[in-house]
Amino acid sequence: MLTEWSTDSVPAATRFDEWREACCEHVYALTPQREQAAQHRPFHGAIARRQLGALDATDIVCDGHLVQRREQDIDECPSDTYYVYLQRQGRAWFEQQGQRCVAEAGDIVIADPNLPFCTGTDEAAFDFRLWRIARERLQPLLALCSGQQLPMRHIDRALAERELIASWLDGLLRHHAGLSPASRDMALGTLCALVAGAVGAGADQHEPTRLARRRALLLRVQQQVELRATEMDLTPERVARAFGVSLRTLHQLFALSDSSFHEHLTRARLARAHALLRDPASRHLGTAEIGFAAGFGEVSTFYRRFKQRYGAAPGEFRAG
Repeated sequence: MLTEWSTDSVPAATRFDEWREACCEHVYALTPQREQAAQHRPFHGAIARRQLGALDATDIVCDGHLVQRREQDIDECPSDTYYVYLQRQGRAWFEQQGQRCVAEAGDIVIADPNLPFCTGTDEAAFDFRLWRIARERLQPLLALCSGQQLPMRHIDRALAERELIASWLDGLLRHHAGLSPASRDMALGTLCALVAGAVGAGADQHEPTRLARRRALLLRVQQQVELRATEMDLTPERVARAFGVSLRTLHQLFALSDSSFHEHLTRARLARAHALLRDPASRHLGTAEIGFAAGFGEVSTFYRRFKQRYGAAPGEFRAG
């Protein structure tokens, strides 16, 4: 379910006040503040929130300002979630318990909203995505003593953990609607294990964390195969080198899925051919040319595989 809200429909004089209310409703109880010099300018902000069961994703784009979550805010509205903050554009800074970090575009910050913090940006606007994870799912995986809270953790975009978490979150957002309840639960469990591994997992979480990392790495490999499927010389060896893993490890990753490397590559090429055959802009291409454009090196293989997958030869499929 998607919920959208924008200041565009609000009178300019009351926009920032209503922005405060919208943040409290869709994010957390917060105390936003504008600098005196900016108060004469109309405020612009937009929120798009997607509810994904025990997880939700909120995109926020707004004019820069200071945001605090104070002890008072926490007392009035404690949270039953943790959050994963993804900086989409620009940069933002965070301060918590005397520590300061700066999130550049692509960086992730993981934190407990029941610890006071403040955040702002030295640029013109905020542009970020905030994922909220049910506390009851994540907290048991963390290496926290009784009563201890999770301090803010900055995950630089250059770190492998950031890539695994970000790609898994993107996959969840794109495919959530098509997943069965069991698959959604598994995907959320994998996300929680990835986050726990990045910020500090409990001693008994070594194997779940390792499996989560393998699943997330498999997803990244599958995405790369789909992007490069039209390359006729794409081989398992080339993909393994690109990810810095052995050929044996690559094939072990695909053992976690319902297809081998070659089966996944063939599916991606067939999907590309299917799209080209349906695309009016490709009418000038013969069916053999479409096979080559999709990455198949032999016409006969393309025709055979396409008919197996779609129940008709490429020419028949196009004519139909």
